[in-house]
Amino acid sequence: MTADPERLLGADALGDTLTRLWSAVEPRRAVGGWATVELNRAEIEVAVALAELHELRDPRVEDAPDERLLGARGRFLQYADGRDMLLLEPSTEGRLAAALARYGEGSVALYLLVDAGAPERARRAGFRLSSEGRGPFGPERLVIAGPRWGPFLVIAGLD
Repeated sequence: MTADPERLLGADALGDTLTRLWSAVEPRRAVGGWATVELNRAEIEVAVALAELHELRDPRVEDAPDERLLGARGRFLQYADGRDMLLLEPSTEGRLAAALARYGEGSVALYLLVDAGAPERARRAGFRLSSEGRGPFGPERLVIAGPRWGPFLVIAGLD
């Protein structure tokens, strides 16, 4: 339930994409994105599960800016040790809604927090990127890899 790439629903569709992308963009850290149909319920359930799995307690909870590239509204669960989780609820019939229809609730996104030079490094490494959008971590680009319904790799924090 943390930013563990092996727990991404549908991760097999990405092949070695994440490993190659990680090497190219050299993220400062990664944050998982959890798809849900109801933020309030997911906030409780995910916090309980993280407490059981990783002994993480008492997250700071705050609303996140909209995730426009995936079509979602969000909420951060922030923990003292930096194992944060972004809960995502569809706000459009976009990518996140498609992921929920395909996989159900769960880990469908991985945000790689990077520097401003990361998009160019990703392109040089052969990755296709979306146009820049704004999301929970500021400017971001979706890595165009795998099926339209995810899982999703987002390079974010580009400022």
